[in-house]
Amino acid sequence: MRAVWLVSLGGILGSLTRWFLSLIIPSSGLGTLAANLLGVTLAMVFMVFMERRGITELRYFLLPGFCGGLSTFSAVTYEAVAPEEAGLTYLLVNIVASLVVAHLSLKAARRFVKVRA
Repeated sequence: MRAVWLVSLGGILGSLTRWFLSLIIPSSGLGTLAANLLGVTLAMVFMVFMERRGITELRYFLLPGFCGGLSTFSAVTYEAVAPEEAGLTYLLVNIVASLVVAHLSLKAARRFVKVRA
């Protein structure tokens, strides 16, 4: 039951962060892309940090909770298929950019986050 609460609380905070980001970047497509790329970046950094520092208690709060609430594939899907929105090219950009950012973030996190001695 503790995991449910941690995911829920993290999801609330991630969703609120995404909402605040939408105030800064009012364009629906760009705001969603920014939120997804930020979510991917943070997920990679958190994952390496928890792995190298042995902090697994935060896993539920940070990964499926906060990062899951921050990034959203449902908004990408809507923006890809809705007639007045960005289209399938936008979907492809989101997927490719997310994979590239995940790769680069993981490499950077592994380089800069040191193993706890």
